[in-house]
Amino acid sequence: MFAPRIAASLRTVSRAQTSAMAKTVFTKTRVMAPVGTRILSTSQSNQQEITVAPLVEQRKNRPIAPHLTIYQPQLTWYLSMFHRITGGAVAVGFYGGAMAYALGPMIGMGFDTATITSTIATIPVAAKVAGKFVIAFPFAFHSFNGIRHLVWDTANALTLKGVYATGYTVLGLSTVSAVALALI
Repeated sequence: MFAPRIAASLRTVSRAQTSAMAKTVFTKTRVMAPVGTRILSTSQSNQQEITVAPLVEQRKNRPIAPHLTIYQPQLTWYLSMFHRITGGAVAVGFYGGAMAYALGPMIGMGFDTATITSTIATIPVAAKVAGKFVIAFPFAFHSFNGIRHLVWDTANALTLKGVYATGYTVLGLSTVSAVALALI
């Protein structure tokens, strides 16, 4: 795709350089360019001639990029935002937990298997289930929504109806999976 463009650009530059060299070497002779080519002409400009004031005025009149507040919230809008948030939360939770588990005993934090097990054993069952759901839902949502994006990469379900159907499917599967994981 790029090869024909590059070749055409190189031919144009080569012709322009040949034409420019011919003009400098043969000042008395007129050089004829082949039909269909452009001869580049340059002129020297004084730096003082160029002013930036008109450019600044043009920029002031340009429209400002739209912000999220002007759009009507849609399912795709929320799912995209939540996918990014859950990805960050899962990563921070994983790396933070791994670092605390690895470095905790060295700094006297007491974050080892025995301490974690005894602490969780004292928590009421309802709080355990709620805590597991809070941990499981972002992981399940991010995983299922990642699969949804992989399906989109195959150019499937990209219609408006397909995007909404897969969005509701991701929400349903995430909720069911998180509840199942929380009840284990």
